[in-house]
Amino acid sequence: MRTLIAIAWRNLWRHKRRSLITATAMAVAVAMCMSLIAFTDGMYNKMAEIMVDQQLGHVQIHHPDYPGTRQLLDTVPNANEVLALLDADETVVGATGRLNGYALLGSDKTSTGVQLQGLEPDRELPLTHVDQRVKKGRYLASEPAKEIVVGTGLAEELAIGVGDEVVAFTQGSDGSLGNDLYTVVGLSSTGNAAMDKGGAWLHLGDLQELLVLDDQIHDIMVLTDDADDLDAFATGLRARLPEDVEVQTWREASPQTAEMMGMQSFASLIMLGIVFAVASFGVLNTMMMSVFERTRELGVLKAIGLRPVQMVSMVLWESAFLGVLAGGIGLVLGAGLDLLVVFYGFDMSAGGADGFEMMGVRFDPIIYGDVTPFSVYAPISALILVSIGASVWPAWRAARLQPVEAIRTE
Repeated sequence: MRTLIAIAWRNLWRHKRRSLITATAMAVAVAMCMSLIAFTDGMYNKMAEIMVDQQLGHVQIHHPDYPGTRQLLDTVPNANEVLALLDADETVVGATGRLNGYALLGSDKTSTGVQLQGLEPDRELPLTHVDQRVKKGRYLASEPAKEIVVGTGLAEELAIGVGDEVVAFTQGSDGSLGNDLYTVVGLSSTGNAAMDKGGAWLHLGDLQELLVLDDQIHDIMVLTDDADDLDAFATGLRARLPEDVEVQTWREASPQTAEMMGMQSFASLIMLGIVFAVASFGVLNTMMMSVFERTRELGVLKAIGLRPVQMVSMVLWESAFLGVLAGGIGLVLGAGLDLLVVFYGFDMSAGGADGFEMMGVRFDPIIYGDVTPFSVYAPISALILVSIGASVWPAWRAARLQPVEAIRTE
């Protein structure tokens, strides 16, 4: 076996230029794949931060009818008791209640329909850090003060800025017409395209007063310290919470978001497919040429007793060495590209100075990558496996050579 391995290594360097060109082409494919997977992971991590960590939470608790009806009166029963139970749970990082409503929001120039969300800043900010997404002004005060933070897109549509006043008109839960005046204290770009274009945030107490829903909330967003096993966490909550509340993981609460996040694996497979294609064609071409050029030599080896299985093994070892060589070069090139993606990012400012929108999420102009073990070992492993797999046919052809005919080959 050692002799076969040595011959395979020697054969690889018979044509140094061809071997190096093939290995370099394969290495470039690996490096590009590593950086693209890192970029994709970074983009989806940002998407998860916006849609899951800030908007949905790991788990949501609400009235059983609320997801389907979105009725104002379908609030969480005994919400304060539920929040107290969650606060005492060591596996819960934090929980915050939210109230949702719709209103006609008007400035002194125009008006439009908006979605309002009421929240408690003292509970919300340590969990979601949405105050860091305020582009101008500040976030809501800890206590109700008739303040409002509006999305940047909505502010542009209403032609308002920090310090301006807006009036909200809506129907309260008791059928009355609710209206109030609020001061704009901040313009926020959360990344949720729908809310940034048509949403605004109030203190929970202010929105409860506007909607006539004293001490009521529509849902509770929960973050846990074990985001990898949310089903078990949700099952545990269901066992401890009253039966008149519904507990859903974020995947159950928003199947569209779950489907969107599921595309991350599909995107990685596409990147790996690129490596498979480049590697397979490169190895197949190189090994076929190698076998054709050494037909006479291979015939001599068979004539002196080299068995077919040994012939196959020798060719496979040669292709494995080529794959390892390409993987090593690709690892070095890929590490350099990964550093660029992680520290400098991809500039996507062609979509506008404020970033670009995709699948309901508005991203920053520069997307930074996230390097994971998978983004490193998967392309290299795929390259080596495909290198060996692509050489099976040349190896099989070499094993079937007839010694007499092969030796006569010029």
